[in-house]
Amino acid sequence: MDFLSFKNKLKQRIGNHQPNPMAQQLMAPFKLGNRKVLMEMNDNPRLGGVMILVFNKENKAHLTLIRRPEYDGVHSGQIAFPGGQKDDSDKDIGETALRETFEEVGIHISTGKVLGQISQVYIPPSKFLVTPFVAVLDEYPVFKKDDFEVAEVLEVPVSVLFDKAIIKQGNVDVGTQGVKMKVPYFDIFGHKVWGATAIMLSEFKAIMQ
Repeated sequence: MDFLSFKNKLKQRIGNHQPNPMAQQLMAPFKLGNRKVLMEMNDNPRLGGVMILVFNKENKAHLTLIRRPEYDGVHSGQIAFPGGQKDDSDKDIGETALRETFEEVGIHISTGKVLGQISQVYIPPSKFLVTPFVAVLDEYPVFKKDDFEVAEVLEVPVSVLFDKAIIKQGNVDVGTQGVKMKVPYFDIFGHKVWGATAIMLSEFKAIMQ
């Protein structure tokens, strides 16, 4: 599918989006509950916003993923979408996703390029309630990563998501105590994409099927 056809289909599907628990659970490392249960797990979650950024590269739709640097924390080295924690100065969580995308990968996205959002995901280890937004750029962006927050920017053809062979199961490091857990993950360019990012990718994929 060429980029314009994908973009038009995405705009229509996002506009009519309904939460898809089955798609989310497919790639979840734990049993997902409903929103009420999740909020009871933490009455005052940290709020975060991420950007599922789709862009045009050689007339094909691509996704932006980042690899976090290695550090002493629960998300060390993981693959994620650009994004982060809501600041007090952010007027809403959508502004958080836009600001963090600019800060992390140097891409300024106007609000007019944001098509909408998909289901929120709660991340128990870091107590974040994350809202994923979807934006589309007609052109190929020039990434300028923040080396402190981003080790690598991955440009992933959307078509890769529809290859059943990339869905696997394996052990990943959980937390900072050397604990390993067997989880479903997407094998993208040799990287294990699991957890909240995999849950969001799974729902995004289902929207486009």
